Amino acid sequence: MALLSKLIGGLRGMLGKPQATPETDPQLWLNGLLAMPDPDPILRSIGQAERVYNGMVREPHILGEIRSLRGNFRSYKYRLLPGNEGDAASLRAHQICEEWMRSTAPCGVDTNGVQTDWMEVMWQMASSVLYGYRAHEVVPDLVNGLYLPTAVVDRPNRRFTFKADGSPLLISKGSGLQGEPVDPWRYVISRHMADATNPYGIAILSACFWAWTFKTGGWKYFVKYCEKHGLPWPVARYPMGTSEADIDKLEAAIAEMVESGYVVTQEGTGLELLVPSSSGSGSLPQLQLIQLANAEISKAINGQAMVSELNGVGARAASETAAERQAAINDSDRDTAAAGMGQIFKWITRWNIGDGVAPPTLEFFRNEKAGKDRAETYQIAVAMGANPSKSALLEELGIPEAEDEADRLTAPKAAAPALPAQPSKPAPKQGEPTPPTELELSGLAGLTFAKAAGMTEEEAITLATEAADQAIETSMIAPVAQMLADYEAQGKTLAEFKAALEDVVGVMDDEALREVIERALQYSILRGSATNAA
Repeated sequence: MALLSKLIGGLRGMLGKPQATPETDPQLWLNGLLAMPDPDPILRSIGQAERVYNGMVREPHILGEIRSLRGNFRSYKYRLLPGNEGDAASLRAHQICEEWMRSTAPCGVDTNGVQTDWMEVMWQMASSVLYGYRAHEVVPDLVNGLYLPTAVVDRPNRRFTFKADGSPLLISKGSGLQGEPVDPWRYVISRHMADATNPYGIAILSACFWAWTFKTGGWKYFVKYCEKHGLPWPVARYPMGTSEADIDKLEAAIAEMVESGYVVTQEGTGLELLVPSSSGSGSLPQLQLIQLANAEISKAINGQAMVSELNGVGARAASETAAERQAAINDSDRDTAAAGMGQIFKWITRWNIGDGVAPPTLEFFRNEKAGKDRAETYQIAVAMGANPSKSALLEELGIPEAEDEADRLTAPKAAAPALPAQPSKPAPKQGEPTPPTELELSGLAGLTFAKAAGMTEEEAITLATEAADQAIETSMIAPVAQMLADYEAQGKTLAEFKAALEDVVGVMDDEALREVIERALQYSILRGSATNAA
């Protein structure tokens, strides 16, 4: 009985209490300190990460990559969504947060502020991927009966350290380098890939440090090489027995040649220019080092290394993979910003509505205009008998409706290709429906006619398809095949054939032109085979 009571007591003591905490870790000897040191190897070895990182982001290649990320980030718009549309309290919280963002300047002032744009605040939250973490101070106050932040201002990373449990410590006057605890609702900390052993997050700029360092060193020696060997070396040759005075004159003339661009010397003197050239792959080692460093930096910041590391993959496949990877990275950065703003919405909801109410969430979106593929989708829907909206198509394509008939843009009417004479067919008997022509069956009207004549839908579609293929073969494929044979017999060039082909089939892109020529060749081969068999 005593053993059972002891067991129950032990279970009660464990309920709701984690055990594998930093305080119970025997290898974490630093848990006796208030702040946990940053495990970043660059920070540990240099100790001046903020100054170094600020210098790194001003390097042209790194700055270009960051501007690309920022440009994609700001190309999106944002909106607030209710946390629970079926709950009146949640809808009220959504209304409060939406009105707060609309009426409040991020830095607490309306003009001359450093950050009067909410997108800039959210970009700084997203840029935690570069520095590992970013901190924003929330300054709440009573506004019109509501507790709301009157400012959300970014603070430098050097002002913060973190405890082993991830909670921030503020370094201020009197607190020492360890920092001091702050109110849990006072700072929004956005982190990149932080975990239990690293509350500081992983800084992408830290991964770029060595590539940036060696690249900078490579520039130094590259410039020295260009200074020494960038200009050709003039080499003068004089005949044996030339006097010292004449040699001195020749040397002075060659020295003057560097500035003047020409030299005057006596006959019998040889002159040549030596131009240094690199060996191996055709580029200097310093340049290869710089290019390698740029590829590594691009790989770390935006996951792009396709330009230098195709690895046998086709350029198109590599570009598609790179685009997908870039889109995923950009979405992840926006998620970081949305999570930071979501934390503020939670506090506003708790302060003014209470616990247990779903706060609003922030969503990024972008209105993308449709292109050729979307227009072709509408065209296929019409061919299948659907009735899509014309105004919806124009809205997706970003094309406004014509204001009147004079403003209406119409396509030029192209002359219909001449069809070959069709063999006469016997007239239908009394009471039989008139059979459709091949031209009628090649379109949607012909399909309707065939169905009305008593055919099943499958029979009508098959007949219409065969008639359309026959019309294309007769009016386009056969003439092209004949042109190929004639031009081959006459020994004309492919450029002449392509120019003449436009008179038959019109202007076509490369893919369509390739398909027509391929079908014409198949037609010629099949016709030749049939002739030989006959």
